[in-house]
Amino acid sequence: MKINLIFFLSEFNLGGAGNSVFKLCKNLSKNQFIISVICLNKCFYKEELNKRGIQVFEVKSRKTIFAMTEIKRIVEKLISNKYKKNIFISNIYYSNILSILFLRSLKMKIVLVERTPFKELSIYYNFVDLIKKIIIKILIKFTFLKADMCVSNSKLISKDYNKYYNLNFKTIYPPSFNKSVQFKNKNINKKKTICIGTVCRLSREKGLFEFFRIIPELKEKILFKIIGDGAEKNKLIKLSKNLKINKQIKFLGFKKPSEIKSAMKKFDIYLNCSHFEGFPNTAVEALSIGKPVIASQSYGGINKIINNKNYGLIYKNNGQLINILKKIIEKKIRFNIKKKEIYSHLSSFNEYNNLKKYTKLFEEI
Repeated sequence: MKINLIFFLSEFNLGGAGNSVFKLCKNLSKNQFIISVICLNKCFYKEELNKRGIQVFEVKSRKTIFAMTEIKRIVEKLISNKYKKNIFISNIYYSNILSILFLRSLKMKIVLVERTPFKELSIYYNFVDLIKKIIIKILIKFTFLKADMCVSNSKLISKDYNKYYNLNFKTIYPPSFNKSVQFKNKNINKKKTICIGTVCRLSREKGLFEFFRIIPELKEKILFKIIGDGAEKNKLIKLSKNLKINKQIKFLGFKKPSEIKSAMKKFDIYLNCSHFEGFPNTAVEALSIGKPVIASQSYGGINKIINNKNYGLIYKNNGQLINILKKIIEKKIRFNIKKKEIYSHLSSFNEYNNLKKYTKLFEEI
């Protein structure tokens, strides 16, 4: 008898969570598992999933809470006694909370996957955001304990949730690393202008507004390239013009996964300046092609990724970031990423390890 897996990710788009869930669904044994996917609106990977015999249910709704009645109806149809067991896998805290509240009564196992650091719930941008996150903290306390298993994508996230909520999180790193034939370690110390790049959604928490305000202090020694799109793009363009740095900023827009690594090859340094980040998959991808990473202390898996000064540096505030970049420009900081060494380090984050650990979890739960 096969195990019936139902994955729920509200926004199944081209991002870290979407990419991780897609890779897992793609790699799981079809002889051992029946797989379905539920998401809100369009699933970026629907065609690829369908090719692999995975059914995708796209629920039309702007808010997860308004979709839960329909999601429950779909799940009731999908679960059956003909399977060895039925397992529902929810992703990210607001969906996890609602999954327990609406679906716990159904006869199936529920696995909650948390991809955002606990610290995120203490960072807010307005009064409404503050109230929302206070409510979420309270609801986590009463819902996550009712799950059959909780999983996170970094040890720090697991540690924090276990500490504050007395949970027993299991850590499984995302499948971020693939060996690349494109590995090329440039000598950035010989360059007059440093090309810094990032791949992210253009939203408030990604820290781009703060970084833009740093650029004038670096004069015209850097070029900043941004791969991605989002709601804050027009505001960022306006800010770049007001700061008179628009000639140093290149908005490259949305790119497909196959195009991202090609574009990243042109970076000298990869920057992750997020206020919070669970596990920055693109930082792993940058290292895998020989690009050093400068990253904010974003309360998730970044310390596991950058554990050697040859690979990059982590900063705690903008003052430290300015100091790091000035030293790079002045040729006082050097990085030396060796292919064999970095591949060995990044092997913890490959698809095989991710698949092996999730397969074991689904078998034993």
